[in-house]
Amino acid sequence: MAEPTSPHAARVASEPSALTPAQERSLLSTAASAAGGRLLSSQARSVHHRSGRSRSVVHEAVLAVDEQRLEVLLVTHVDLRGYPDGAFVLSAGDLAVAVWRFPLDPYLPGLASAVSSERVRQLLDELGAPPGEVTLRTRAYRPTRRAVVEVRVHGPVSGRVLYLKVLPPRRARSVARRHRQLTGAGLPVPGLVGLAEQQGIVAIEALGGPTIAEALRSGAPLPTTAALLDLSARFAASGVQGSRDPRAFADPVRHVELLSELLPARAEEIAELASCAADLDAPLVGVHGDLHPGQLLLGPDGAITGVLDVDGAGQGYLAHDAGNLIAHLAATGELDPTITAGAARYARQVQDAYAEVVGADALARATAASWLGLATSAHRAQEPTWRDQVGHRIDRAASVLGRR
Repeated sequence: MAEPTSPHAARVASEPSALTPAQERSLLSTAASAAGGRLLSSQARSVHHRSGRSRSVVHEAVLAVDEQRLEVLLVTHVDLRGYPDGAFVLSAGDLAVAVWRFPLDPYLPGLASAVSSERVRQLLDELGAPPGEVTLRTRAYRPTRRAVVEVRVHGPVSGRVLYLKVLPPRRARSVARRHRQLTGAGLPVPGLVGLAEQQGIVAIEALGGPTIAEALRSGAPLPTTAALLDLSARFAASGVQGSRDPRAFADPVRHVELLSELLPARAEEIAELASCAADLDAPLVGVHGDLHPGQLLLGPDGAITGVLDVDGAGQGYLAHDAGNLIAHLAATGELDPTITAGAARYARQVQDAYAEVVGADALARATAASWLGLATSAHRAQEPTWRDQVGHRIDRAASVLGRR
């Protein structure tokens, strides 16, 4: 499906309202027709909501184009900020909705290049990477915000070479600067390989080793709590500065609108829990900004050998990093019954260690804030039991705050 040309835009909505399934399908069908195809089927794959700003839905779709069936990802996106040049915008009642096919995200100008083997090979040649055939795997995609592409080279020297992070160009410059800051401070974050500034592509080294989540599942050694505290101390001492405030990312109040929409009968309780969890004040220090078990890579002895995804690193509250790690450890265990007890036990050890540093009350509020953030994830992934998971994780936030 070729990239469509933008028609006259409708009035942008006053709220990032959810579209009905019928509206979604009508928009996708119209966009497919405009590009010379026909929509055969579609199913929502993920929902991405940014309170007060935007809402995106990624659809797995099948198109008929020139008598061929094509499996594609299509995105519908409502944005209060308006739309960039080149976006294909349609009307759904009073809403103006942008529609595109992955990888033609108008907010991420480098994405099409980052998923093209030929263009990535050209980039690797410019960076002096080993010769050979390139294979690519898209590891993550959040419409308008970011994509991560894993790059492998098959040739005289084979193996995973690097990751490409695709971001809005201004954001890409900031993330590249953060990698330089943290590697310069001696933290084991992926080194910066290069920056395609105009396209918003940040090339970083690929680090090896299992994550904490993987170590929990395999029974491999885990980091000591002393090692985790040392890592936090090194972040604090790094002086890292980010373009975004880690406290805003951790603020549970930003999830109230969506959670209340998902479980309207609990709206008052959700708002009260978020307000309580957000009532936290502490000294500003360098933090990771989204510390969880999938972000830390380990050596054979459980030593921390790598720290991933430092896009949100900056000056924030240590309690937020700690609470996020604790809640994610417990949530990881709940998703896999074979490790539930071990994950819960390790989470308690981490909790006891960080409570000595940041205080039990601050840590409880930060952990509850993370549980409220986690409550949105099952809905985002459109899991069949998302409603039950949303409710359970709100319960966990209430329990941490002593409300249950």
